Amino acid sequence: MSTNTKIQQPLNIHNVDEYFHAKKVLITGGFGFIGGHVARRLVQYGADVTVLDIDVSEVRESQINCPRQQLRDQVSIIEADVTNKQAMMDVINNGRYHYIFHFAAFASVIEKALTAPYDTIMSNTMGWINVLEACRLSSYKPNMIFLSSTDKVYGEMDGDSYFEHLTPLRGIGVYDSAKLAADVFSRTYHEAFQLPTVTLRMCNIYGPYDFNTGYRLLPKAMSKMFSGEAPEAPELYFDAIEHQRDYLYVDELVSAIVLMAHNTVCRGEVYNLAGGTYLTTPAMLRTIVELAAAVEEKYEPVRSAEILKNGISVKVSANASTIHAITKQHLNGEKLVKDTGFCPSDRFLETLQETIRFYRQYYRFTQETRPHVQLLAG
Repeated sequence: MSTNTKIQQPLNIHNVDEYFHAKKVLITGGFGFIGGHVARRLVQYGADVTVLDIDVSEVRESQINCPRQQLRDQVSIIEADVTNKQAMMDVINNGRYHYIFHFAAFASVIEKALTAPYDTIMSNTMGWINVLEACRLSSYKPNMIFLSSTDKVYGEMDGDSYFEHLTPLRGIGVYDSAKLAADVFSRTYHEAFQLPTVTLRMCNIYGPYDFNTGYRLLPKAMSKMFSGEAPEAPELYFDAIEHQRDYLYVDELVSAIVLMAHNTVCRGEVYNLAGGTYLTTPAMLRTIVELAAAVEEKYEPVRSAEILKNGISVKVSANASTIHAITKQHLNGEKLVKDTGFCPSDRFLETLQETIRFYRQYYRFTQETRPHVQLLAG
């Protein structure tokens, strides 16, 4: 397996915990994968964190509900839909937040977006507009309003990588276009209304507490290998054989986001978040299988052997003709490095193995005990 890794550079986060201490923070989509990790970090920094989500139930699979971390007791929780303009007006105007981090989205993958295009556009585009409008009309302006965007706004890649202000935005899928529109409005609201927006076009993020097992590559593979009586082979769709993607560990993403919030030079800017590793999808799945077998070897050698024997299952996607999947996605992250000092680490295999251990621990508990011990890893 070949990886394109970069050496870790010191992060410019001097006194960052004091910087966020007692600051009022709103995280939309806070019960989701990335939102939960951001909430955890900012709670550790001593911030006054509010998480907003359309589903805040105690039984939802989320880092916020992790018994060991007790995050739910350390944050304020608001149940609201970002597509509800009045609700967002009330939340933001009354909250008087110093920082707003927007992760709420109806769909985070192109397949799910295809099943509900209107809902995807309303959430992924208009949800962001509602946040911006609430900030524009509020008497109290936040120090920063962060948008979680995606590398998919660029569309199919020409050349070796995407650059922020050189590569055209050509995303054409439902998910791609909805995020692209939100991305464009970030700059509009900064230029027209002087709102301190910051936009981050992210690569593929992996790590614990991602429970999108229906669509996302790693959690779906983990469910296949660890949730059943016998392991099943993770699926590779035939049309994804030539796909190439950037991958970055979620804790590093959070460090990048913290740095962007901390550095005022980032206000009004858009950044690429480059991965620490650039791999084909088959190579990523092979690596997952090999590491999963290595992790399982210490616990259940027979199951470990079965994981290796199963390998990868190649399938033809039933709706492949309707999905505008991008073949190659590779972000140039030099601008983010220049403005914040952030640089991906060379710990890909180590962090991927840590992530697999988390899912192995989660899934190998029995159904009877899981409600009492779920999400112990952390």
